[in-house]
Amino acid sequence: MRTRQGLALTIIVTAMALTGACTEQKNQEGKAEPGNTASSSPATTTPAPSWDGKEDQEDAMRRATRALKAVQPDGASRVDEGMESLARGLKKTFTAQGDRAYTFDVACQAPAPRSVTLTLTRGDADSEWEVTCGDREADQFNIAAGGPFTVRITHAVKDAEGLVLWRLNTVAPDDVDGCEDDIKGCEG
Repeated sequence: MRTRQGLALTIIVTAMALTGACTEQKNQEGKAEPGNTASSSPATTTPAPSWDGKEDQEDAMRRATRALKAVQPDGASRVDEGMESLARGLKKTFTAQGDRAYTFDVACQAPAPRSVTLTLTRGDADSEWEVTCGDREADQFNIAAGGPFTVRITHAVKDAEGLVLWRLNTVAPDDVDGCEDDIKGCEG
């Protein structure tokens, strides 16, 4: 199992590095050659902050992994995990069967300050949460056992750089901290 996770992480890092290299090449191709041409109008857009290359992306993945480990209860059992780019977003439906509670943990990293909106949905109930990129601890959401639920992070602009690492764990009822179901909430 550990080998499969290591292979998946290697594939993800490689894909991100290739994407970054292609983006860097595209940026280089788009630069104007020095010359005597003058623009008749001032530039009004500033380039979006970006990672310089593979090392920045790998560092971001390590920071996100540390943030996920910081909130993982000792008795947690991993059910699923993954990574998505901010430009792509996330929409995934999970089953939450059995008698153990679940946690959905998410860590976001980006080259500049940013937050994303995470929506949890089960049946007619849904809740929205703001996840700030760069936090030292991942955001953890408690999900009660029951029917399937969907997690959605709306995709950012097409060329936004950044990543979201997530994990779905089962936990013992004693390890649930705060509200037992962050989808339906505990107010009232």
